[in-house]
Amino acid sequence: MATYQQTVDSLGFMENGERPLTPFELATLRPSLGTGERPPALAELAKYQPVYVCADDTAPTPEVRRMDRVAENMWRVNVPVGPKGETFLPGRTATRVDPREVLSGIDSDVDLRPCRPEWLDLFHVPRVLPSRSEEPMRRLNGDLVEPQPESRYVFGQDDRQELNETSWPWGCVGKIVNSQAKHGSGALVGNRLVLTVAHAVPWRDIAAGRWWMHFVPASWNGQSLHGAGVQSYVSDVAAWPDGESTAYDWALCRLYEPLGSRDRLGHFGTRLYNPAWNGQGIWTHMGYPVNLWFRGASYQSGISINEVYEGDHGGLECEHYGDMTGGNSGGPMFAFFGAGDPRITAVNAFGAVNADGTRVNVAAGGTGLNALVSWGRTNWP
Repeated sequence: MATYQQTVDSLGFMENGERPLTPFELATLRPSLGTGERPPALAELAKYQPVYVCADDTAPTPEVRRMDRVAENMWRVNVPVGPKGETFLPGRTATRVDPREVLSGIDSDVDLRPCRPEWLDLFHVPRVLPSRSEEPMRRLNGDLVEPQPESRYVFGQDDRQELNETSWPWGCVGKIVNSQAKHGSGALVGNRLVLTVAHAVPWRDIAAGRWWMHFVPASWNGQSLHGAGVQSYVSDVAAWPDGESTAYDWALCRLYEPLGSRDRLGHFGTRLYNPAWNGQGIWTHMGYPVNLWFRGASYQSGISINEVYEGDHGGLECEHYGDMTGGNSGGPMFAFFGAGDPRITAVNAFGAVNADGTRVNVAAGGTGLNALVSWGRTNWP
């Protein structure tokens, strides 16, 4: 029987060809404009705000009222929710799958390339907003007070910028909220696939038999810039058995709605990280920090991965000094491997304090991440 590593090597996750482009090289690339004609499938999805109701056997009858005293053409829709009052779409399955089972279930013809819809513009560098950060407050003794993250770190000045962006691939990153009231980030990596961290999955609620996860791409104040109805609950989740270790802290979510298909938003590709890229400021991170001034996604480029530590079953810890706070977990660490070829190599996970006392942030990547996405593209169309 082939070993885990032999099977991984045969799948060719370490591709030859283009290296990651630097921020300066990306800045020289021209944008590629799409048709701008929103596909019918996406236009139909964006037109409605879905409401999911757990009621009795009879279909609930909405009540519609005009709210003229509030604003012109404002309506209120009341939907009976029944005694439980639940208004979410529950997940179906969530499993920690054996690595060898994942590898054996991958179609040999599956690839990890990204997908860009023809209607969306391609920007290699996104359009950022002016900073809206609030000035720090001053204590009576003269000290300045700023919010500090717990377990994720900002190094010196916070270099994250805010995006209000729908172009590809920036509009494929979204905000995740789950049934345990946890907030995180994720990115589309397939027609129905979102890549995030395993600790964004509500495992305790899953054990109790009632759980949900909600994904909003290009979220702005909780609603998608692509349209109010462009969102989806998660139907299924797969993660590694040892997901409590930082190196394996990734999970693949299957959506009820195929938001990442070619006739909707498209998706990122993935690629195996090469330690030869250590120390190069070529990586970009996006996510949705909470309890800060961001209404949209945070964006930071020019990040370098300085050290990597490899696990036995496809996990990889990637240490870096990119800025993170709560909510950034699950956001992609990615680069362009040529024009129009964005690939995720890791997802941001935790902050850590090394033995020498230095603080670092850690992203999780490795062969397991690529195997899981390949398995999802094979089995979760």
